Amino acid sequence: MKIKFLVCLFILFCLAGCSKNDGPKTEYVEGNVTFNGQPLSKCLVVFHPVNESGVAASGITNEQGIFRLTSLRGGTKDGGAIAGEYRVAVSRDKDEPSSFREEKNAGGTDKIPVFESLIPLKYNDPAKSGLTATVEKKKNQFQFALEK
Repeated sequence: MKIKFLVCLFILFCLAGCSKNDGPKTEYVEGNVTFNGQPLSKCLVVFHPVNESGVAASGITNEQGIFRLTSLRGGTKDGGAIAGEYRVAVSRDKDEPSSFREEKNAGGTDKIPVFESLIPLKYNDPAKSGLTATVEKKKNQFQFALEK
């Protein structure tokens, strides 16, 4: 009985590993983010699909403000983003919390760190940021120049 279970488990793992990903192809996407003309490092860039059935993609900028997108679809992390229209959100908080708030839980209270944004909060919301992108079936590059 135990051997049959292990054989069935092995077959399931093999089938899962051999499954073909029939989803849409992702396209290479990279870009640069600046704030007041300076590269913005350690910021999160998220491409939110305009089409509700799309898949979001995200990346974090390096010291030069350069990001490369990856998306999560079907449980698989893929490089790039699916071709289509996107609204873009960018967020960057201070590295250290500016304060702490207390939150009650079943065992007492937790101190939750509160981080202050280094950029205007409108950029955190894809509907208010004013940033958009069209990912095409090619190597894509975007520049996002944020201002105070």
